[in-house]
Amino acid sequence: TYAVLGGIYAMQNEHQVSIAESTCGGIFVGRPVTEGGKAKISIQEMSMIALERNTTARDAIKEMGRLAEELGFYGEDWADHAFGDAAEALMVTDPYEAWVFHVLGDDTGASAVWAAQRIPDTDFAA
Repeated sequence: TYAVLGGIYAMQNEHQVSIAESTCGGIFVGRPVTEGGKAKISIQEMSMIALERNTTARDAIKEMGRLAEELGFYGEDWADHAFGDAAEALMVTDPYEAWVFHVLGDDTGASAVWAAQRIPDTDFAA
C-alpha cells in the first residue's frame, strides 16, 4: 500500500492524490450492519483504501465507487430521517486532474449511488 496522511478522513498519499470531504444530504439513509442495517463501508474507510491503493484521482474514484456499490455505503448519521447527513461530496485531485465525487446509499441499503465529474483544466470548483 502507499503511504497516506490522514486524520478522521484520508487526505493525501505519496503520489499527491488528495481528498477533501464534505458531508451532505441524500434521499436515502444507509445504516451500518453494526446498527441493524446492510451497509458495510463509510467514507472514512473508502477514502483511506482509495489512497492506499491508487496513484491517480481517476482510479481512486473508481475504487471508491466500486467499494460503495459492492459493500453498501452509509453516511455520517444513520438515525431515522437523517437525510441531511446521509451522503458525501469529495474533491479528489492529483497533479494532473481534479474531480468532484458524490456518494450515498441506495434504496436497498445494501449498495450505493455515486457519480463523479472531472473539473476541466479551465475551470475551478469550491
